Amino acid sequence: MQFFEPVETTAFVLRPADPETTVDCGFAPGAVAVPPEGEAVWGALAFEGAGVTGVRYWVAPERRGKHLAAAMLRAAAPVAFRSGARRLEARPPVRDQAAIRTAMRAGFRPDGGIARGAAWDGTEALTLGLLPGDGAGPAPRVLPDLPGGSLTDGVVSLRPLAPGDYEAHLRHRSSPDVYAGAALPLPPSPAEAREMCEWRAAVDWLRGRSALMVIDDGTGYQGTIGLYDVARVVGTGMIGYDLRASVRGRGYATRAVNLVRQWAFHEVGLDRVWAGTDLHNTASQAVLRRAGFRLEGVERGGLPTLAGRRRDTLVWAVLSSD
Repeated sequence: MQFFEPVETTAFVLRPADPETTVDCGFAPGAVAVPPEGEAVWGALAFEGAGVTGVRYWVAPERRGKHLAAAMLRAAAPVAFRSGARRLEARPPVRDQAAIRTAMRAGFRPDGGIARGAAWDGTEALTLGLLPGDGAGPAPRVLPDLPGGSLTDGVVSLRPLAPGDYEAHLRHRSSPDVYAGAALPLPPSPAEAREMCEWRAAVDWLRGRSALMVIDDGTGYQGTIGLYDVARVVGTGMIGYDLRASVRGRGYATRAVNLVRQWAFHEVGLDRVWAGTDLHNTASQAVLRRAGFRLEGVERGGLPTLAGRRRDTLVWAVLSSD
């Protein structure tokens, strides 16, 4: 796809790439962004295919951090649609959070799931799409970022799980007293734990599937808490948490649950947060009671067991109006 005329903005001009222009971007650019006055190449775009049109984007290192790529995509989208594209599609690597956020800032929505080997570097990709009626962005988020990057009550803080948490996360989730309370009572493999820390938790957050956070008391990783199964249409989400044995009994879990509950109601916009506990897990039940949750009943066969039978769970919930 080629641009028939330059697109001028107050910050840059997006124009067809000169075949003789050399840009170290890893692809053959179809359009380049240059200053309003000057010839320096600030960024590049490439388009492939008709109807469903794939798009790649690149920004010169010295221009990064200024949201230039998102602005380029916003400027190019109307031209691409007028040229016959029905859908623009970006497939950045799942490990490139900056590229994913760039597409979402330009209005692309994560609507296609994870595609194996489909990224421009040959790894797993997150598929994002933009339609003519989607607007100029940013894309709507089911799960917003934490305000300021974390939640805290002065004693514990919650932050997104990150690649640097891998060793602590694997060690924690491999403890029998921790994974025994998981939905499927098995420890993760090292590969699964690494994947969760390196990209899956972050991508699932951006996709609106779950928000997994580390509980930190100022000395580092002490456990995790997450908001899962978020359904904005009906205003509900599920909370789950775990703590290292050495810090239990200090009220950390209750504090973390309260922080996530407040975030879910005030920032995510939910009306009901629920949790499930094993019938015999009295410690977890006490946490929920202290956090204002009410026991609603028994969910028969709510969770599986390794023996093939299913185990009953207690259902707890708190409402925004409670």
